[in-house]
Amino acid sequence: MPIEVLVLAGLIIKHIVADYYIQANFMFSGKHIYGAWGGIAHAKTHGLLTWVVLAPFYGWIIALGMAILDCFLHYHIDYVKSNFSIRNPTKPTEQKYWVVHGTDQLLHLLTYVLIVYLLVK
Repeated sequence: MPIEVLVLAGLIIKHIVADYYIQANFMFSGKHIYGAWGGIAHAKTHGLLTWVVLAPFYGWIIALGMAILDCFLHYHIDYVKSNFSIRNPTKPTEQKYWVVHGTDQLLHLLTYVLIVYLLVK
């Protein structure tokens, strides 16, 4: 199996862990406020876990660069989604909620495609 497939799978798994399993309540609040600690802590969690996934394959320096990229993009994707959701409130019983949630997740997954692309480029 090509290393890139393993890395992409590792990044997807780390995303699910960081977004769904270990995201604490304080990380949810204030994501719509630029610079709020919860959103920063959540994005840093993603960055740290990206480093953990990549470092064994690419070394700590390259992994750090990709982790910073992931942290930066994750924070801003969540910030935009949170602001949109506040201005356009929906419930999980509405289709629009799932469109917004799905678009958010798609952008995060495309971040991992970008990271793998940059690593093999």
